[in-house]
Amino acid sequence: MNEFKVYYNFFDEEEFCVQILKNIRQQQGVVCKKCENETHYWKNDKKKFECKKCNYRTSLKKDTIMENSNLPLQYWLSVIVYLNTTGENISALNLQKKLGHNRYEPIWLMLKKIKKISKTDLLNQISIIEHGKNNNLSLKKLK
Repeated sequence: MNEFKVYYNFFDEEEFCVQILKNIRQQQGVVCKKCENETHYWKNDKKKFECKKCNYRTSLKKDTIMENSNLPLQYWLSVIVYLNTTGENISALNLQKKLGHNRYEPIWLMLKKIKKISKTDLLNQISIIEHGKNNNLSLKKLK
């Protein structure tokens, strides 16, 4: 579990995590829920996609396992990559301690959602992204 810190530190900046999730969403294609248009702008100040046709805004976390979660993207991405590369089975209580989070319930819920998704789906999404940071760890090495 000590190596979890390596994964956690890799996703150390929220803006870096936003870029990763944004790139994943763009690769999958963002479709407007209101008019079904597939072209959109990225509103960096709002961290949302905006439809070019009707200006409807879609949250970055919309239609993901992170939807309705207030946990930082750093938690989500580091735990997803860690669990899928190491295969370790970790308890929510142990994860809560490692993350230094005060409340158990959101960590338990996050872990439950992550474990429900198949490993291949998660790894396919994460491996799409190549990081632009000068770290010793790369997402390709995490596979």
